[in-house]
Amino acid sequence: MKRFLIVVCSVLAVAGLTVALPATATAKKNKKTYTVCKFGCKYKKIQKAVNKAKGKKNATIKVKPGTYREGVIVEGHKYDGLTIMGTKKNAKKVVLEGKNAKSKDGIAQNGVEGIDVKNMTVKNMTVQNYATNGVFFRDSDPKVGGKNDCKNYLMKNLIASYNRSYGLFAFGCVGGRMTDSVGIGHGDSAFYVGATPPQKKPKETDLDHVEAYLNVQGFSGTNSRYMDIHHGKYYNNGIGLTPNTLDSEPFEPSEDNVIRKNDIFWNNLNYYLPDSPVKTISNGLGKIGGTTVNFPTGIGVVVYGSQAWEVKNNNIFGNFKWGTGAFSDGGIINDGDDALSKDNMFVNNKMGRGGSDSNGFDFFSDGSGSGNCYSGNSTSTFDPSGTATDAFLYPPCPAPPPPASGTGTSTGDGTQFGELVGYVLSDPPETQQCSWAEHGHPPYKGYEPFEVSPGPSCPG
Repeated sequence: MKRFLIVVCSVLAVAGLTVALPATATAKKNKKTYTVCKFGCKYKKIQKAVNKAKGKKNATIKVKPGTYREGVIVEGHKYDGLTIMGTKKNAKKVVLEGKNAKSKDGIAQNGVEGIDVKNMTVKNMTVQNYATNGVFFRDSDPKVGGKNDCKNYLMKNLIASYNRSYGLFAFGCVGGRMTDSVGIGHGDSAFYVGATPPQKKPKETDLDHVEAYLNVQGFSGTNSRYMDIHHGKYYNNGIGLTPNTLDSEPFEPSEDNVIRKNDIFWNNLNYYLPDSPVKTISNGLGKIGGTTVNFPTGIGVVVYGSQAWEVKNNNIFGNFKWGTGAFSDGGIINDGDDALSKDNMFVNNKMGRGGSDSNGFDFFSDGSGSGNCYSGNSTSTFDPSGTATDAFLYPPCPAPPPPASGTGTSTGDGTQFGELVGYVLSDPPETQQCSWAEHGHPPYKGYEPFEVSPGPSCPG
């Protein structure tokens, strides 16, 4: 029989036909799939399977249902193309548990950490209760115009819950996507993209079809670029979305991003109150006169010291302070003058559900910077100054140049600046809520508003 097969294969080869070898023959030679499970598999730990996959480009780690108490570290280009995936589409079936978890470096800080890896994917799992982050991709030394070692990541179908800092986190990376995922209960933000290197031919980062609730911030992006944030739901957070510019990360400022077609509502989580289920990890953004500058709450979108952000075609409602806020930093928190509010557009947003679930004010601007404009938004209400006109603070698009609109500098209108500073310096910070325009919320698609009770003790 063996001789017959050899003869047949030889004849086929001479005839120019291909010979299909059994799958097992090629699998043994180039095996790139590693299975992890609690019982009956060669690998009971994800890290063990990852170690085995080193040098196997585009390898796949398949994780069967169960709870895995470990922190997984993937470092270097020998892991390029690696996929770590739960075998079930239900992300709740595979759980990476951070309580009492360890990694090869000691106490597990992150559920999965990818360092200097290109084209890495993590999907189909829950990552919870880690000391720092759920899933963290980073470039260890990001550079402008240099070699990008973190590139084109994918985080998909993940549930990140109650990790101490961030849920899904990317730092210094070029191109990537976070999609079809949920972030709950984080001391900073559910989704974070920061320190994006400037690029001559930009690679876009997508944040889409995600859900963020009960976080200090739904999304935060310090010095982020080239993002398309769309078709998400951001609700019951302290702030829905917060693009920002800070000295703490490279590549200032945050610029050239889009927030579109999202539902941004009920972001009234007063996490400063004692009975909040979430506590901020922040000690504040800085100090003014010895008083801590705290993150504001009760806001849908804050565009802080950022440039060329488009906030368009969103539903923004039921945020008790402001629907959106835009302002600069004139050297109070950031050194220099690189945190300027400039060329940001707020267009065609549906504000306040036609008046049935209003924001405190739909829009706040401090009047700093230049080129910021507002057009086509429904039921617009503008936080007024008394010392500056609405045309100066909230000009239509395209905005006329200063001094007709904006100061052109990081210093804005004195009255607006005073309102903002008074708000972020509220002491204790829980009393920010005392200036909210609170009201009941009509039903919305089965979602339930969350507000911490009891509330603060307000003067008067």
